[in-house]
Amino acid sequence: MLFLTVNGNEPGNSIVFPATREKSAGRLKVHAEVTSLGDLERLEIIWKGQVVKTVEASSQTQHLSLDLEVDAQSSGWFAARAFEKPTETVRFAHTSPVYVQVGGTDGIVAEDAKYLLGLIEQQIRFCETSHFRSEAERQLKNNFSRWPRAAVPASPLMPNAPACPTKTAAHLSRASAS
Repeated sequence: MLFLTVNGNEPGNSIVFPATREKSAGRLKVHAEVTSLGDLERLEIIWKGQVVKTVEASSQTQHLSLDLEVDAQSSGWFAARAFEKPTETVRFAHTSPVYVQVGGTDGIVAEDAKYLLGLIEQQIRFCETSHFRSEAERQLKNNFSRWPRAAVPASPLMPNAPACPTKTAAHLSRASAS
């Protein structure tokens, strides 16, 4: 079991700090803890996709914990990740994020967003050029691939994206039936 809290908030929650002229909007106390049936290798705290603190098991152990205290200087997210000692398969766990918002900014990492949007574009091209059992199957797959793209049409990360209407389950099922 892998647990994460940031200022007592569990994954899925947001911590909001108002804009400030100070260097820091407040303090963040991050706590991660893991317990496993197998021997653990390490526990990591992640900030916006980058490992910021790690504890490695010094001996055979099935429990690790880690604490980190930092200033809230920008928006982003924390997550925790834990790994068992490798055997035939890699066993790991990863939490959902605890979001941090400072002064109304979104904390998006532009390089990561561009990478993921590129993967979406790749999937759309695959749907447009690949063979499917039926046209309805191709349309359904294509609609699901385009769905995340609809969330960012006004973004400077994707300036040439066409305006996409909000897609609903009913809209997608109608598209797959045609």
